[in-house]
Amino acid sequence: MREAPDGRLAALHRAARDDEPVMIVHGPGADDAFVDASYRTYGIETALWEALRGAGHERIVFFSLHRKAYFRDEESQRLSRSPTADGAAGNRSGGSRRKMRAGFSGPMGDRVVTTAAPRETRRGEGMTDTHAVMTLDHLMRQEDVRTAVVVLHAEEVLSHTVSGRALATVFAEWVSYRGSAHNKCVLVFRRPSLGDVRDFVHQVRGFPTLEEWTRRLLVRGGRPGWVGEPDEVELARLVHVLRLTGDPRLRLRTRDWGDLRQTVRAMAATAEPARAWEMRLRRLADEDVPLDAAVLRERGWITSVTAANEDVWERLDRLAGLDAVKEHLAGMRLLIEAETRMRAEGRGADDPAAHHLVFTGNPGTGKTTVARLVGEMYRELGVLRRGHLVEADAAALVGQYVGETAQKTNAVIDSALDGVLFIDEAYALSDQADGFGGDAIGALLTRMENDRGRLVVIVAGYPDRMKEFLDANPGLRRRFPEANIIEFPDYDAETLSDIALARLREQGLTWAPDLEDGLRRVVSGMHRTRGPGFGNAGEMRNLADEMKRRWVVRTRAAVDRPFELDDVPERLRVHLEPKVPALPELLGELDAMVGLDPVKDTIRSLVAQVRLKQRRGRGEVVAPHLLFLGPPGTGKTTVARITGRIFRELGLLAKGHVVDTGRADLVGEYIGHTAPRTREKIQEALDGVLFIDEAYALSRGDDGRDFGREALDTLTQEMENLRGRLIVIAAGYPAEMQRFLAANTGLKSRFSARVEFPDYSPDELVRILETMAAAEGYRLPAETRARAREWLAAERSAHPDDFGNARAVREQLLPNMEARLAARTADAVDADVDTFLPVDVPDVRR
Repeated sequence: MREAPDGRLAALHRAARDDEPVMIVHGPGADDAFVDASYRTYGIETALWEALRGAGHERIVFFSLHRKAYFRDEESQRLSRSPTADGAAGNRSGGSRRKMRAGFSGPMGDRVVTTAAPRETRRGEGMTDTHAVMTLDHLMRQEDVRTAVVVLHAEEVLSHTVSGRALATVFAEWVSYRGSAHNKCVLVFRRPSLGDVRDFVHQVRGFPTLEEWTRRLLVRGGRPGWVGEPDEVELARLVHVLRLTGDPRLRLRTRDWGDLRQTVRAMAATAEPARAWEMRLRRLADEDVPLDAAVLRERGWITSVTAANEDVWERLDRLAGLDAVKEHLAGMRLLIEAETRMRAEGRGADDPAAHHLVFTGNPGTGKTTVARLVGEMYRELGVLRRGHLVEADAAALVGQYVGETAQKTNAVIDSALDGVLFIDEAYALSDQADGFGGDAIGALLTRMENDRGRLVVIVAGYPDRMKEFLDANPGLRRRFPEANIIEFPDYDAETLSDIALARLREQGLTWAPDLEDGLRRVVSGMHRTRGPGFGNAGEMRNLADEMKRRWVVRTRAAVDRPFELDDVPERLRVHLEPKVPALPELLGELDAMVGLDPVKDTIRSLVAQVRLKQRRGRGEVVAPHLLFLGPPGTGKTTVARITGRIFRELGLLAKGHVVDTGRADLVGEYIGHTAPRTREKIQEALDGVLFIDEAYALSRGDDGRDFGREALDTLTQEMENLRGRLIVIAAGYPAEMQRFLAANTGLKSRFSARVEFPDYSPDELVRILETMAAAEGYRLPAETRARAREWLAAERSAHPDDFGNARAVREQLLPNMEARLAARTADAVDADVDTFLPVDVPDVRR
């Protein structure tokens, strides 16, 4: 008797030796051909016969719909005859059987069993289904002969037998039967997984005991009776069989036998059955085409992320902008190689280092591409047999009802066995507080332990979110050690530009000489102003595709015309070299404001300094953070908006918008609430201006219980981190703003310029009133302006500490004048409703 093989039939032989009454054979190899170490090629019937005979079963009976009950060896047939047909029942233990010489024994004691493959000795033609079922049941009930019944093509048998009820009955009895002979029923399904077998039996209905049995096997875990695809050792045997046997004119040949290992390893990674490869290889032999990995790839029979003339390490080295990733993987490669050599020498632990990985980083940084390469790397290093990649997300793993999640997760894991399971945005599993994400994590952890030699899991996502995911379950930190976390940084601007240009080049497009330089400036600006979740390579592909659409429209599909800068999307042209207006034009809006001469002088000086630095071209030029010091109503918010637009025109801000905020928007209500709120406002103001009015309110409180200090700390940090992408303008009364600057040691150095806003003079306030009234279509005669001046002067004297300046004009004086005008002209048909008279100005309060 041959020894039990180690390859894909090992599970079959183990299941044949156990004491279970029913054995479910399933998997992609359940209907395949096998090539053993003796270079024999045979099918599942022979494989099962040898496994069962090696496990001690003396009588092996096969059953199928069209053959009914039949045997593949004379011994099984003889043991199934009636005593009269055999001569005498006692002959079974008498001298009629062949024995080994004294002192020799084997798995069957001293009985001699041929080592040749069994041949079919009797068929059950003429039997009815009912007769066949009765015969099988009769044989299984005999305890004096250890019997195995093999039901081939179980799907067809369960679906189409006319004796379904009888078969269901005997299945029920066989499952519960525990005779001394340990008889076994073997059902061969072509379903890829035990879950699929269970689902099929459930759909067929009528076999409740068998359905319950498969359910128990699923709950128990493991895969007894599973037959997989051929590995590279078996496929190499198949190649040699086709190379050395048969008609010499039709033998397989190869271009270089030295490359056979690499070629066969790629064949094994496809998870195709041996029968499929036999057909393909015979086709090559018939066509006299040498076996070669490039030929197989050309015909679509193997797939790889590497080209025919490079290995996985060369492909990894060609990836741009991933130096830290390459260094990390190179270290892992050395560790695996060292562990392999040490185990070969009988040194080191049997349990190797964990191979599961965490990829953190923004989208488009090559995480999925590298995951595919990791699969091939692990395959080459012998960690994984196939190294294929299965991508999944939360939706593929999580079910909608109790129990479904484990089934879905296990099904996905089954498809990834011997390869890599890549779960992008894995934190979506731990985010489901009211869902079944936790069940998926639990099932994943169980399989990572039970199948640790056959499964590598890579989880990926944003860095902060992945930390939350790993902290969601203590088992995750154990399976994904800190050393196996690989950070994927954003690509630099040059790499991104090369990706965008390569995308255009791949599509056969050409461009004008200035386009490439302009596109690089645009991409540099996109990189400089990128936010969280920036798409990196994906963003560049989208940019190239959008430019192509604009080019097609501009040229009316004249494909011979090149790309031009006009094809850059409008929203991105801000990143091109700005055409800075002349100083009077740039500051025109500010100069048009009433008064504020010190403010205008300060802003004009800042702009002049920035333009000088830009002309000199020495180092990076960034817009400064500013302090606006002055009483309310002196135009600070308006000047902040003008400042944002000025710096946008200078090319220092991509948007130049203003986000107006204060203490209520930044400070939270409990510990840990303030920093996220502050960062949220900062992100809203990114590439523009964050204007904080009455900023000194953030420094309120000295007892450590006020969360304003946390807002200041966060603000100080982000002002430095986002330098060049954000202007912070803090505004308030001069004295109070000194307290604001003293609240954090880093604040004072962050604000490089102070802009003093003086009170408006009475005459300036009257001009402001006139401007506001004119905007509404009103006229102010000289007498009215004089009376308004008196009112404003009196208000300032009455409220010297909190006089609102222009705010008093906008919110008090002008509305009161409108109310008095309305009352005065209410009953007059021909009254002038567009002119304010002195009587419309409120009386001066004494």
